[in-house]
Amino acid sequence: MSLTRQRFILFVWVFSLYTSTVFGDDPVGVLLTGPEKAAVGDKVSFEVELVNRSGTQLSQLRVIDYFDKGLRHAVSSSPIEQAGTIVLAAGTSRRLTLEFQVVELGRQCHRVEILDQTNKALGNGTACVEAVPRNSPAAAQSGVAGNQSPSTKPPMQQGIGSLPNKGQPGSVSQPPGSPLLPRLGGPQPSSTPPQAGNVLEQTGPKGETGQVAGSGLPAAQDDKTPKEPAPVPIGEPSGVGEATAAPSVTMPNVASLSTSPPVSPAFEVTLAGPSELSAGGVGEFVVTIENVGTAASGETSLEVMWDPFLTPLEASDGYKLDQNKANWSIPPVAVNETISRQINVRGVAGTGEIAPPSSIRACVRTVLSDLPGGAMVADEKCVVIKSSEPRPRSPEEAGVRLSLADLDDPVRVGSGTTLVCTILNRGDQPTGSLKLVIRLPDHARLVGNPMPSRVRIDGSEITFDGIESLAPSGRSTFELVYRMPAGESGEATASVGGDKLDGTLETSCKTTFLPL
Repeated sequence: MSLTRQRFILFVWVFSLYTSTVFGDDPVGVLLTGPEKAAVGDKVSFEVELVNRSGTQLSQLRVIDYFDKGLRHAVSSSPIEQAGTIVLAAGTSRRLTLEFQVVELGRQCHRVEILDQTNKALGNGTACVEAVPRNSPAAAQSGVAGNQSPSTKPPMQQGIGSLPNKGQPGSVSQPPGSPLLPRLGGPQPSSTPPQAGNVLEQTGPKGETGQVAGSGLPAAQDDKTPKEPAPVPIGEPSGVGEATAAPSVTMPNVASLSTSPPVSPAFEVTLAGPSELSAGGVGEFVVTIENVGTAASGETSLEVMWDPFLTPLEASDGYKLDQNKANWSIPPVAVNETISRQINVRGVAGTGEIAPPSSIRACVRTVLSDLPGGAMVADEKCVVIKSSEPRPRSPEEAGVRLSLADLDDPVRVGSGTTLVCTILNRGDQPTGSLKLVIRLPDHARLVGNPMPSRVRIDGSEITFDGIESLAPSGRSTFELVYRMPAGESGEATASVGGDKLDGTLETSCKTTFLPL
C-alpha cells in the first residue's frame, strides 16, 4: 500500500472519530464554556452554543437550566425556563449567555436541557466551576481572587463554533431574541472584546499621556480622570543610544467586562404537605413564597393544581377555583419577606379495586408566574392515599342486576298496569344496604299501595329505603300499579344504588294505554 493511500485512510479515520465525538446523536448540540475556577462571591459567565445538527428546521425549542445551590441566579432558584421558544434552521447555531454568582465552596455545576413542545429531550450539556475561598492560595495561583476567570473553549468545541451558518459560510450567527436566562434589570455585556489598539498608550516625561497608539487621536487631558499606572517597558528600540520605554499593552481586566448584579426580585417557592393520607382524610398543603432577590417585586400569580384523587375543601382567602386548580393574585413582596397560601384537600379512594389494603399516589403542584422576564418558579408535593377498606365498586362490577317489566301492555281503557321491579345479586359478595327509586311517567297516577309498603312517595317518585343487603344469588321484588289517561303512553324508570356501591344502575319500561 502506498504511503499516500495510508495517509488518506488515517485522515478519514481521524475525521470520522472527530465528527462522531463532536456531533453525537442528539438533534441539538449543547456546548458550554466558562471558567474552571472562581472565588466565592464572584460573578461567572458561561457561553452556551446550540447547534442544530438534525438536518431539518427545529422550532418551539424550550431551554431549561438546572444549577446547584452553590450558584445563584438573579431571577430565581433552579430550575429556570427561558421565556419564549427558539427556532433553529438546519445547520445553524445560536449563542446565549448565562451568568451566576458563586455563593458556596466546592464544585458547582449547571445543566442546560433542550426540550420540544412534547417534553422530548433533544440535547443537553453540563459545565462546572470550582469555587475556592477568596484570597486563598488556590485563588491567587489561578488568578481568580476578585476576578472572573476568562472563558476558554477547547479546540474541539471551537470547531463546532465555526460551523457554517445558512447563507453565511464559515460564520455563526445569533438570531435576535431573548437570551437563555436574561440578566434582568441590568445591561447586557458587549459581545465585542476591547481591541488592543484602544488600550495602547505612550508615556513621556513626568508621566504625561501622549496620543493613543495607532489611533492618531490625542488622549484625554482631564485631571479628574484617574490615570493608569505607568506601563512596564516590554523592550528597547534597536540601535545605539539611550534606551527608550516602548509602548506597553494594558490587557483588559476580565472583571471590568462583567456587569454588576442586577437589582431584581428573585423567588423561592416551597410546597409543604403530608406524605400520607387516609382515604377520606384531609391534607393541608401550604405554599411559601420568599423574595430572596435585591428588590421588591410587583404583583405575581400563584396557581395550585391537584390530581383527580384529591378533592378541594377550603383555601386561603382570595382564591379563584377553576376545575382542578386554584389561583391567587399575589401582592408585591418586599426583599426577604415571606408570604404563604394554603389549600386543604380530601383524599378520595379510587374505584375498580376491591382487595384491601390499597393505596394511590396523588400530587399537588404549584407555579408562581408573572415574574420579570416571563420566568416561572414551581414546586410539587405528592401524597400516598391509603385505604384499609375495599374500594367501592359500581353496581355492574358488584354483580347487581336490575329489571323492570309491566304485566299489561297495552292497557285497556279504565285499567292500570302493574310494574314489577326485581333486584338480583349475581356477585360473590353481599351488596350491602340498597335503595330503589321508581319514577312514574308524566300524567301517571299511583293506584293502591306499593309492595312492600315501606315507601316514600314524592309526586311521581316512589322510593324504597333501607333494602336489606342481598347475599350472593339473593333476590328482591317490588310491585306497584299506576294508570294514565286513555290514548297516551309513558315510560317508567327504576334506579338502584347502595352504601357500598359507586354510582347507580338504571333501567326503564314503556307502556301504552289504549284510546277510548
